[in-house]
Amino acid sequence: MTNISKKSFHILNPRLDPNFKAIFTQNTQASKIALKSFLSAAIGRDVKEVTVVQNEDASFYKFQRAVDYDINCEFSDGTKAQVEMQGFDQQYDYGKRAEYYAARLVSSVMEVGDDWNSVAQAYQISVLDFVFDRGNTSPIHHYQMADLSDGARLSGRLNVIFMELPKLPKVVSSDDVKNLPSLLKWCKFLKEADNPGSQDLIRAIAESEDGIMKASDTLKNISDDGWRWVIQGQIEGKKRDYTSGLLAAERRGRAAGLEQGMRQKAFETAEKLLGDGMPPEKVSSYCSIPLEEVLKLKGEI
Repeated sequence: MTNISKKSFHILNPRLDPNFKAIFTQNTQASKIALKSFLSAAIGRDVKEVTVVQNEDASFYKFQRAVDYDINCEFSDGTKAQVEMQGFDQQYDYGKRAEYYAARLVSSVMEVGDDWNSVAQAYQISVLDFVFDRGNTSPIHHYQMADLSDGARLSGRLNVIFMELPKLPKVVSSDDVKNLPSLLKWCKFLKEADNPGSQDLIRAIAESEDGIMKASDTLKNISDDGWRWVIQGQIEGKKRDYTSGLLAAERRGRAAGLEQGMRQKAFETAEKLLGDGMPPEKVSSYCSIPLEEVLKLKGEI
């Protein structure tokens, strides 16, 4: 295994939105080849030509904007695709979000007067750096509208594709790389490209797929941009703040639950002692409950 020190290693995290988008939307041949290769692997058919419909500046991530980067694409046959990288679970129902965006893609291709044959395929493609479906061990999911009883599909126009990076199988040798489907190679690249200890693996994956090689070269090039490291630090700080907030809320919830449980236990004990004839004043002192509350339990006020 190649020994690369962390200090000398200088590759941006491709699982952060602006870095992910920059890999595929640079105005270079390498970036265009990478995007076509990734999309071909994701949807399971060869993508010949694709146009990026930019909704953000591909070359610079503005500090004032929210971290919400999409890659909107249109193929030469009219197929629409939207690609998203979700670097962490923001605790909302991501499935509903994906369905909404897929439906919006389908509806966006229709013009007044078009017949239903004009509806092109649409793909909402999400790379998730968290586990979405905890009941399924597969890292790749391709959803379409289907009959719940027999699985019969409708037109297949609306497609939602999830790639759950934490579920990826372990890869330890070049032979393992050779046997991986293209989409899993892409997922491995996105998961491990910035890991100093995985560079032999990344090199083997890149050498096996020209599109991934172009993506790797592009990632190295944008990693020389100092501003991108500043931006990455800000995003990582935001993620840490968000995670810390969730943990703090969880701790407060546990503390509140514990306090409620102790209070309930104290009142149960007080009721038993009152039933045994202990004076309310002593029950109040013994159970640390205000005398007024004890008298209410006894029915005297």
